[in-house]
Amino acid sequence: MPRAACSRPIVVPASPLGSLFVVNDNTGAVGGIYADVLRDYGRRAGCEFVFPIVPRARAEFMVRNGLADLLVASVQVPERDAWGSFVPMLGTEWVLISYRSDAPPRSTDELLEKPDIRFNAVKSFNDGPAYLAMLARLDSRHKLEYVNDTETIVRKMLAGRADYTVMPSTIFAGTLAEMGISDAQRRNFHYSQLDGIPASVAGVYISSATTKDDASAIAALLVQIRQDGQLLSRLRAIFTPDEMASNFALPMVKLGARKNRHLRQSPATSDN
Repeated sequence: MPRAACSRPIVVPASPLGSLFVVNDNTGAVGGIYADVLRDYGRRAGCEFVFPIVPRARAEFMVRNGLADLLVASVQVPERDAWGSFVPMLGTEWVLISYRSDAPPRSTDELLEKPDIRFNAVKSFNDGPAYLAMLARLDSRHKLEYVNDTETIVRKMLAGRADYTVMPSTIFAGTLAEMGISDAQRRNFHYSQLDGIPASVAGVYISSATTKDDASAIAALLVQIRQDGQLLSRLRAIFTPDEMASNFALPMVKLGARKNRHLRQSPATSDN
């Protein structure tokens, strides 16, 4: 029997992230793109992954404190670099999402100047300094409301109790699909670029508390998933081009590379 690449089951906290992570609190079942590819590639590599269901903020706490191994679908930011090593998987641009019929603001400054808006953000979502600065300014003007998950934002928008959010389009669109929102209603959600929020790198953080051998095996597995283009191909099979507005292939990036405002590459010069 071949020797397992990982010395023990690798703990990946799971919280609802659209089609990237699909969780069932009643049955404990975890699915979605990240869970599926980790299981598929883990079987080949000799690594088992387990997925405890927790809120997103708790997931980050667990990885930061060595209670879990991987934080998936994360943007690389300095705060996280202090407790984990980052494996880049996708380029991402967080977009402005609304259910309003009026023209969306084109920049963070225009957003901040809109009167009487209700901006919703998921606790622990972090797209870096520009995003956090925008939230701080919204909060200082009493326009910010934090929620536990994207599903809550969808419900509030449909009820007319939330106006805007900023996050990857695929996470939001995946949540709409998982909630069973009709195609007609889904077409009324608008995705638009927001100047002032730079492009970033999304990927997976491996906890510094994970042993060196296990971390190396996991990193190699993640790099293979990226080289095979698994995340993008599975996303493209689910979402429309508009719903894929946030995600794009990365050029070859060394592990731990800093994020870059000019990440988007033409298809001819970028890998998957």
